[in-house]
Amino acid sequence: MTGIIDTHAHLDDPWFLPRIDRVLEELRGKGVAAIITSGSDVASSERSAALAERFGLVYASVGVYPNEVDAAPADWLASIRALAGRERVVAVGEIGLDYGFSPSHDKKRQRAFLCAQLELAAELSLPVVLHDRDADEDLLSILREYRPAGTIHRIASPPRYAEKFLELGLHLGIGPQITYEDDGRNIRAFVRDMPLAQLLLETDAPFLPPACLAGQKADPSMIAWAAEGISRVRGDASPQEIVDIAAANSRRLFRLI
Repeated sequence: MTGIIDTHAHLDDPWFLPRIDRVLEELRGKGVAAIITSGSDVASSERSAALAERFGLVYASVGVYPNEVDAAPADWLASIRALAGRERVVAVGEIGLDYGFSPSHDKKRQRAFLCAQLELAAELSLPVVLHDRDADEDLLSILREYRPAGTIHRIASPPRYAEKFLELGLHLGIGPQITYEDDGRNIRAFVRDMPLAQLLLETDAPFLPPACLAGQKADPSMIAWAAEGISRVRGDASPQEIVDIAAANSRRLFRLI
């Protein structure tokens, strides 16, 4: 496939970073046209912004992920604001709510961080990249108040929530998880009828390989499996057409060059 845009990866991960030049060269040869590398805290956001400035294939999103809010420094918001103004930073993210990863995480603090970053995104006219794990109701309530442009990253919510996110005008980030029998069931259910104009593709690399490569590290070229899975479920577009539609959506939402 050609023209692949991965809207969510973590290229600053130790799996990629020491050999990033070679990785990107190989991905370009596999049809990858652009990658948005996502920050999860201040340090990873700094690395992501630096990678985007260094490599033409890469853009960045910056933000504090819900499972990192407890460790965030006092000046975290000022740091994210400064990073969001850097060249080739195209979104605020990965931000959101996560009620399933650890019961010890402070939900009130998560919500406060999310709202602060939604306000920042509105101030800077940037879209947001949203994380949601077992927090659909609270996330919907907050998004109905702020009405951001953006995407639900690696969505795995029940179809009734996916429909509500779509009604808010949000995009849905679909990746190789669609290829898994159990974990992909919800995704296949809402992908079948969702508007293709709100579809994005992602791998969450290195964390989300297709089922046939389970246990391996993911890379952005594995979007091909996601596109094939979506095409198979819908039956109205070829895998390459799915890649092309999602790429056009990505360029529009994130204002990619």
